[in-house]
Amino acid sequence: MIKLFVSDMDGTLLNSKHMISENTANHIKKLQAHGIEFMIATGRTFASSKALLDMHSIECEIINLNGAALYDSNGQTLESIPMERNIARSLIEYCQNYKIEFSMMTEHNIYVSNKEAFLKRMYDYLNINQSDDESSAPQFVGEFGHTQDITDYAFDSDEEILKLVIISDKPTVLNSIRRLFEKDDSLDITSSNHDNLEITHIYAQKGFAIQSYVNKKGWSMEEVAAIGDSLNDRSMLKMAGYGFAMDNASDEVKNFTRYRAPHCDEDGVAQIIQDILSGKYTD
Repeated sequence: MIKLFVSDMDGTLLNSKHMISENTANHIKKLQAHGIEFMIATGRTFASSKALLDMHSIECEIINLNGAALYDSNGQTLESIPMERNIARSLIEYCQNYKIEFSMMTEHNIYVSNKEAFLKRMYDYLNINQSDDESSAPQFVGEFGHTQDITDYAFDSDEEILKLVIISDKPTVLNSIRRLFEKDDSLDITSSNHDNLEITHIYAQKGFAIQSYVNKKGWSMEEVAAIGDSLNDRSMLKMAGYGFAMDNASDEVKNFTRYRAPHCDEDGVAQIIQDILSGKYTD
């Protein structure tokens, strides 16, 4: 019996307009009403995740930053797994030396190498300038209020580093960084898009965060359904009793899972929830 349903956001819960559809939101509430817990597991920050959920009055606990932090629905940190500060600093200095763009996430803030470029990318990604639909703006506002220049971060402070995102449109640059730093067994290096590397502590992964959560509940991973579309979902798709890869996922991601879900623009999450509620997945 499934007791916990965990969903990624971008490319999974969110459609190509980066929004939760009304249909999907209604199915989430039906799932919760049937006593099955709903949870988010995303690479996003709490601020941007929460803004999207609040638009539909969805309340749930949220795994953010690929598994580096778990928050309750009010934004209270329940768990966090920071990177080793000296390793994070080495990565940042490498990027600064070679003029590679990056962002660094802590519990409440995003520190970026180029604030203007970061904000432009956010605008472009969310199509805020090109769309007449203003509903995508709140998630951007959520990020904007927490974005600072990297020079504002003090490495001797108590503010722990939870995630680094390195950005480049040159695969050779990303491959070089991966080869150099993947030798460090304290790091997990993955990706959510072709132009980035996402780096966290080796145990700051979605699957491990879910495992910790269900252990405290007295459940097992066999009672978990997880759904996602990208490589930063790989651990939860492998570890969950029911792992669903979106139709819009790559073949590599689909190879991690036994089950498939329809495309994010076809409300794939809603369709899987409906299947669960109808009793389809009981093996």
